[in-house]
Amino acid sequence: MNRFVVINKENIKLGYYFEDDKLWDIRCYEEGSILNNIYVGRVSNILSNIKAAFVDIKPNLSCYLSMEDYKSEKKLKIGDIITVQISKDSIKTKQPSVTTDICLTGKYAIIHADKTIGVSAKIKDDKKRDGLKNIFENVLKDFDTSKRCQDISYGAIIRTKAADENVSDKLIADEMKELLYKLDNLLDKARYMTAYSKVYESEAAYIKDMAYFSEKEDCEVITDDIVIYNEFLENHKSQVRLYTDSMISLADLYNLKSLTEKALSKRAYLKSGAYLVIEPTEAMTVIDVNTGKAIHGKNSEEYILKINCEAAKEIARQIRLRNLSGIIMIDFISMKSENSNNELLSCLRDYTATDDVPVKVVDITKLGLVELTRKKIRKPLYELTGLI
Repeated sequence: MNRFVVINKENIKLGYYFEDDKLWDIRCYEEGSILNNIYVGRVSNILSNIKAAFVDIKPNLSCYLSMEDYKSEKKLKIGDIITVQISKDSIKTKQPSVTTDICLTGKYAIIHADKTIGVSAKIKDDKKRDGLKNIFENVLKDFDTSKRCQDISYGAIIRTKAADENVSDKLIADEMKELLYKLDNLLDKARYMTAYSKVYESEAAYIKDMAYFSEKEDCEVITDDIVIYNEFLENHKSQVRLYTDSMISLADLYNLKSLTEKALSKRAYLKSGAYLVIEPTEAMTVIDVNTGKAIHGKNSEEYILKINCEAAKEIARQIRLRNLSGIIMIDFISMKSENSNNELLSCLRDYTATDDVPVKVVDITKLGLVELTRKKIRKPLYELTGLI
């Protein structure tokens, strides 16, 4: 069984996700995170050369707004009052990022203030994709007659879970309708609020994650903190287990301290005897695949491909575990065959496809390095060492 373990260590909440008893994710929940909150902000600066603006959501807190995330035909000017949502927390010296594509997220869909309708790329069946789009279009037709924000066109991003055979069309439609009305009410309220007002505060990230993992099949959510347990039960009906054994702590039971130390180590070892060297830098993360004791005199292309594919699987786990993001360059063991390199890329794409954070495997560069990118959302684990 998979499990999500939540502990409170000196007022820092930590979440550990295990799949088949192997750790895949460590999440550190910082106090004061504003991710997904919605604010009425004031435009304080516009930098045309980088196609960006800065929006103050409170005094002395300026956020970065890319023009790609500015969803309006109205030309932006300094002093404009606009409604924005935090899309990225501050990372290192970078300010939080915001977007005007305001959205609310549910189990089956994300409803946003943009007329586009998208479907998760993981849903491959065209008939199913069209059917899910039709559900939202029908909800939108019923909603049009009563909505107050006449100048806003709503859209949706339909999530993978909506394709589950056990999920009815009515359940999906009911959630879409609820989110649509809630978003419309929030945006209507924001029209009459002054700059620096908080329109909406997102639910605590650890509670959202507990709800998300508790709804997965064969996944148990466990916490030993009664405050976290009661906070979760206030708004959610999903099953969560409160660990009450006084003889051994939850952290010791799952060896969380040792697992965290390994996740912060520069090296990660493979069963074959090969190992990874993982080096985050300011500009990118570099991962080197070393043969170690794996070769033992065997240097055939087929055997090297096997080691590289094993490394690709572990790399997919490590970037999730450490929450590495941005540009990631991987130096696999060199192979001469184009077919072998294509198979390696295919393996890496398959392994990273299960990541909840969008990952794009780009290609192999002329220097033989594999380049991939992973969306920046939360701080990487190595930046949180002082907290955990």
